[in-house]
Amino acid sequence: MKKYSKRNLKCHYLIWDIFNTFVVKCKKAMSFTAKLFEYLSFGAGNTSERNLKFSFTITNIFTLVAGFFLIVFDFLSLLAHNYLHALVVFLVLVMLLTNFIFLHRTKKYKVSNIFLLALTTVVYTYFIISGGVDGVNGYLWVFSYPVISMFLFGTRKGTIFSLAFMLIMVFAMLMPLPFAKIDYSFPVIVRTFSIYFFILVLTFAYLYLSEQFFQDVTHNAQEAQTEVRNKDEFLSKLSHQIRTPLNNIMALSEYLSATRLDDNQKDLVESLIASTHNLVNVVNSIVKVSLPGIEEKTNQVNFELLSTLRSVIRLFEQQQGNDLQIRLTVPANLQQLNVVGDPIRLKQIFLNLIDNVLKFRRSTGNKIDLSVEIVKENFQQVELLFEIRFNYELPAINLTEEKWLLSDNMLTTLNIINSNFDILIAKRLIEVAGSRIFASKSNGTTVLEFSLKFKKAEVTIKPAVSAKTSPAVTVPTVQTKIELKDANVLLVEDNLINQKIVLLSLKPIVGNIDVANNGKEALDLFVNKKYDIVLMDIQMPIMDGLTATRKIRELEASTNTHVPIIAITANALAGDREMCLAAGMNEYLSKPFQIETLIQKMKELLEDSGN
Repeated sequence: MKKYSKRNLKCHYLIWDIFNTFVVKCKKAMSFTAKLFEYLSFGAGNTSERNLKFSFTITNIFTLVAGFFLIVFDFLSLLAHNYLHALVVFLVLVMLLTNFIFLHRTKKYKVSNIFLLALTTVVYTYFIISGGVDGVNGYLWVFSYPVISMFLFGTRKGTIFSLAFMLIMVFAMLMPLPFAKIDYSFPVIVRTFSIYFFILVLTFAYLYLSEQFFQDVTHNAQEAQTEVRNKDEFLSKLSHQIRTPLNNIMALSEYLSATRLDDNQKDLVESLIASTHNLVNVVNSIVKVSLPGIEEKTNQVNFELLSTLRSVIRLFEQQQGNDLQIRLTVPANLQQLNVVGDPIRLKQIFLNLIDNVLKFRRSTGNKIDLSVEIVKENFQQVELLFEIRFNYELPAINLTEEKWLLSDNMLTTLNIINSNFDILIAKRLIEVAGSRIFASKSNGTTVLEFSLKFKKAEVTIKPAVSAKTSPAVTVPTVQTKIELKDANVLLVEDNLINQKIVLLSLKPIVGNIDVANNGKEALDLFVNKKYDIVLMDIQMPIMDGLTATRKIRELEASTNTHVPIIAITANALAGDREMCLAAGMNEYLSKPFQIETLIQKMKELLEDSGN
């Protein structure tokens, strides 16, 4: 039995190595093809407009292929001492290259396509009349006309142009022209027109069916996205509606268990608590089957890049303590860079990626290096490359030193999605921004990298920040350590039952607790009174918790203070935690939670704020 198991294990490893080798070779071939078509599209590959990308690529391929054949025919004409034909071919080659340069500089592919088809029409008519290089078979090139016209102009216009060229063929082949060098027999004419019409119909059918297939695929994809979006919205609403009353049941049950009860009552309460915990596990499983859609709309504002990245690092340093070292490397020319973009979205990307990395960390000696460098830059925008390096490997990912594009199929195959959604959410955020994320191994470290484009800010928002100085917007002032029993707490919650339960649980152990029913009331109280910690709900009328948190952080920027904010919310789907932290909150608790967990987090944040 033992030998059989080892043999199977060796076969498994052999098959896995063969599979990896095959994937690497396929990846190289696909990468070469993708790079070739990207080059031929002259930058149109970066656009989301399918017609523009397709037209650029087809036009450039036609130009290069036709140019090659024209050079060959010109050479053959010179060898045959057919200098007139050689001159005509040379002039056509010059016009073709001129059009190529025009397309490359102006990107006006429609004008270029019209010129190309007009040039093709003239050249093919000349081949019919002159017979080409050998004076006999030049007419054979007309069979490519329907293909060229339909690929350049689509099925409808391409068919019209192809039929129009048939009339030119009739005139050139049947009419007795004095300058014609070849006399076509009736059978040749019949065969020529029959084959030409057959190719026209075949090309039309192929492109028409391809377009129909593309439309069907697009329609099915849109329906699938709508279905997934509806499912996510349903699960989100269902989760929120269940979690709030479930949190109340749990809190009241635990509060009740701490009162004086006889044995029979105590047994009943313990059974209630156990059943509640089982229900919590069921509700938490909703998170594992739902991945929220990523909104493409972003909030474009001026922000300082270095300050945003440092705020992300501080969040993890506060949570992980001495078990984690995070180092940020930013070149001197980027340390005072102000850009236009969405800093919240950038924080979400890093929070999700680093969260995923930390889930597989070692017990000690964990190091993460973040680095930023410029990829491309002009006077309007800058493209930045972000790298996350860590000194251990993600499980199930057999990376080589080559860059691997992290695709949905790869993540699903490696069972990464089933363990957590963080890396998939970050991937989709990056894709919405028009980029992609890659993974590789280098010198014993695993590397995740991606690039993002930002517009340059017209004015400097803040003065330059030295490498050792933290930005003023998020650095708290030095305070005396505050005990929980002396803390002044602001509870922001719109649900009256939730308010009552939190007040019931916290009043005996905190100094004072005020209540705001929405984010606007919270801001009014925050401005007029000093608070040591804020407990913030997310979904509220008038002003939600995320907006209120951003407003509070803006107010603190001018006072050099930083009040800890804990999100207490029924929003518990994948990505909700990162959204709260990116908005400026320090901690996140999803309902239902145990009151002891909330108290422990409050103590930790109060202790950190006093240091």
